[in-house]
Amino acid sequence: MKKKLIAFLTVAVALVASLAVAAPEAVKEVNIGYQAASTIILLGKAKGYYDEEFAKEGVKVKYSLFLAGPPMIEGLSGGRLDLIHTGDMPPVSGRAAGIDLKVIANAGLDPAHNAVSVAPDSPIKSPKDLKGKKIGLPIGSSAHHFLFLLLAHNGLKASDVQLVNLPAPDLAHALETKNVDAIAVWEPITTNIELQGKSRVLADSTKIKRAVNVYLTRNDFGKQNPKLVEAFLRATKRAVDFYRKNNAAAQKAISDESKFPLPVITRITKRYDFSLAITDKDIAALEQVKSFLRESKVLKKEFEISELFDLSYLKRTGLK
Repeated sequence: MKKKLIAFLTVAVALVASLAVAAPEAVKEVNIGYQAASTIILLGKAKGYYDEEFAKEGVKVKYSLFLAGPPMIEGLSGGRLDLIHTGDMPPVSGRAAGIDLKVIANAGLDPAHNAVSVAPDSPIKSPKDLKGKKIGLPIGSSAHHFLFLLLAHNGLKASDVQLVNLPAPDLAHALETKNVDAIAVWEPITTNIELQGKSRVLADSTKIKRAVNVYLTRNDFGKQNPKLVEAFLRATKRAVDFYRKNNAAAQKAISDESKFPLPVITRITKRYDFSLAITDKDIAALEQVKSFLRESKVLKKEFEISELFDLSYLKRTGLK
C-alpha cells in the first residue's frame, strides 16, 4: 500500500509540474501598433488612457509606429504586436494568408478616408484620364482597393494603369518630381499634401467605398488575455468620449502626437464617426475587399468573412 501511495504521489507531482510548465506566462507588456491614421490611439496615448487601463491589469504598454497596415499584420502574426489599427485590406489579406487574427471593433469611419490625388497643375481632370498613367501607392493597402473601385466606377481596369509600389511617406515627393502621375493614399496624408499645395484631390472614397478602419488582435492573445483586450477597448472609448466632449483639445493632442499640422487634423477628424460598433455595412465592406482580392487572383485562401470577427470583447464591455 505504501509503495502504491508513493507511486501515486510521484505521478501527481509530475503532472502538476508539467501543467505548471505548460501554463502560459503572465503578460507583463502589451504591444500596440499604430500609424498616422490611428487618430484615437494617438489621442489615447497622449492622454495616458492606455497606460492607465493596462496598469489596472498590472501590464505596461509598448507603442510601435508603422507607416501602413500590412507590416503591422506581419508584426501581429509574428507575435511582436498584440493590438493594432488598420484599414480594411490588411486584415482580409492576413486572414486569407492563414493568420489567425480577429477584428474586435470599428476604428472609426471617415467617408473620404481614401483618395487619389494629382499635382496641382496636372492635365488629369477626371478619373477617366488615369488611363495609361503611373499611379503611386502602397500595394496591399486600403488605398489599393479604393483605386480598383474608382477605376471600375469609371469604366477602367487595373491593367489600364501602371501601379508603382511606394511607401506612403514617399508619395508626395514622387508626385512632385513627376515620377508618378497620381497617388492613392489615406488620411491624414492626403490632406497634408493638399494643404501644402503639392496636390489636388481628384476623387475620394465618399461615393465609391465604405472606408472601414478596424482594431485587431491576435486570436491566441485575445483568448489567453481577454481582460487585456477589454482594457484596450475601455481606453479607446475614453479617448472617443474625450474627443466628443473636447474637440479642440483633442485635435491639438492628436496633432502634437502625430506631428501633423493642426489644420490637417481638424479637417479630417470633423468627418469621423468614432463608434466602436461593427455594423452589417462594415462586414459587407470587408466582404467586398475579399471579392477584390479574389478577382485580382491574390486571395490565397477562401474563408467565411464571419471568421474575421470576434465581437465578444466589445459585447462584454458594453461599449459602443
